[in-house]
Amino acid sequence: MVEGTATIEVTASHMPTSIAQDVVHPIIEIDGEPRECNWGVNTITISPGQHTLKAYHKWLLFSQAYKSSTTVDIGEGETVKLKWHTGAAAFRPGVWSVLSS
Repeated sequence: MVEGTATIEVTASHMPTSIAQDVVHPIIEIDGEPRECNWGVNTITISPGQHTLKAYHKWLLFSQAYKSSTTVDIGEGETVKLKWHTGAAAFRPGVWSVLSS
């Protein structure tokens, strides 16, 4: 295991016309550990290495609406900036994109 820390910044967003989603909190799982987050920028300190992120939120009948995942490799002292954006249909996966590394 690599010593030290690294940072992941996840910007969680939804369609501007879907303001009802503002009442729920996105869940970001890192390596299977869920964290309740907020819409906007979420900064998470982790250990360096490879990590799998999964994001979703509860919505009506869906326990994991917009569920999608991505994997990142991150070195000690690095920051990876990602965006997770929901679409128009809760059964479709959200879209991950890299903002910068």
